[in-house]
Amino acid sequence: MVGQRRLRWWAALFLAPAVILTAVFFYYPMAYILWLSMHHWNGLSPVKPFTGLAEFRHLFQQPIFGLVIRNTVIFVVGTVVPSITIGLGLALLANRRLPFRSFLRGVSFAPYLVSFVSAGLAWVWMGSSGGLFDHLMGFLGFHPGNLVDNPSYALPYVIAMYTWKMAGYNMVLYLAGLQTIPREIYEAGAIDGLQDGWTQFRTITWPLLAESTFFVVIINLIFSFRAFSAIYVMTNGGPVNSTTTLVYYIWNLAFVQNSWGQAAAASALLLIVVLALTIGMVRYFTKESFRAS
Repeated sequence: MVGQRRLRWWAALFLAPAVILTAVFFYYPMAYILWLSMHHWNGLSPVKPFTGLAEFRHLFQQPIFGLVIRNTVIFVVGTVVPSITIGLGLALLANRRLPFRSFLRGVSFAPYLVSFVSAGLAWVWMGSSGGLFDHLMGFLGFHPGNLVDNPSYALPYVIAMYTWKMAGYNMVLYLAGLQTIPREIYEAGAIDGLQDGWTQFRTITWPLLAESTFFVVIINLIFSFRAFSAIYVMTNGGPVNSTTTLVYYIWNLAFVQNSWGQAAAASALLLIVVLALTIGMVRYFTKESFRAS
């Protein structure tokens, strides 16, 4: 009995730092954001009058807010789906016994090692008038000009840069999952008649990658929702707010307009959306993992 009590004390002692850090840097900021979203504050005044849900109401009444939500949805879907698909394809290719697979892995992962600021500046230069992409598209008889200054191309261009950067990271995650699948399963499947690659992928590989896919989807959703530096460097939210996503809008509300109450309300909405998507993904992939097992 004494030994078990001492063991609990030692367990509590070792867990205490992690619990304290999580409470200070995760739960407290989250609770503070929810509290601040119900108060009006300009970021400087010591007075924060309680306004209830007024900050949320003012947020939804902003003419730009609908465009911000639209841009956010397009950006998240446009980055998560292609980067995961390309990453999976690269992982399947890099997992094969090819003479150049080490080179393929290195080249595919290299963009992720570049910071978003550096990558964004490079893509701004390549997308400028007379830049690399302007010349390449000129061979097709199409001259879009400066891509980041065109409201029709700015958001797709930022999405392309973000997808290029994240695909290699997703490749590494999927490659780790592929290498945990025993070769004996494929051999048994071949004996049962699963000979072609597509059938093996559909019936063996994809179901057994459910846990890897769950992690990849969650990580990419979080990264895409919180994307800021690439948009800030490449377009600064423009032109005419065509690349203003929710995170960039939160920054603009807080540090440009000094509307910290509305910024907190927008942050609370972002938190709710991410939590809802995460819970939905957990439930879905839990069922998929159970079926695969």
